[in-house]
Amino acid sequence: MLLIIGVTGVILGGACAIIASNKNRDVFGWFVLGFLFNLIALIVIAALTPLDIAKAAKDASYNRRYDNEVLEKDELRRKSADLAASLAQSRAKLNS
Repeated sequence: MLLIIGVTGVILGGACAIIASNKNRDVFGWFVLGFLFNLIALIVIAALTPLDIAKAAKDASYNRRYDNEVLEKDELRRKSADLAASLAQSRAKLNS
């Protein structure tokens, strides 16, 4: 019986965490709530509206995740510019 309760808690906690992630809410907190309160937490998180990105940016973990994404985008831009420059040089060498 205890095993069934634990497995149900993990499954519903995971479902709450997935929905919370899609709505820009605290994933770990909603996993714990889903584990403890099962179907009630799932109904509540499903009924909540998504947070604005500006509001979610106040969360420290979200800020760290967002900073990493921005760094990755900047790095990709630099790499693509370098690749374009080397491609232009290769074309110039082939044409001459």
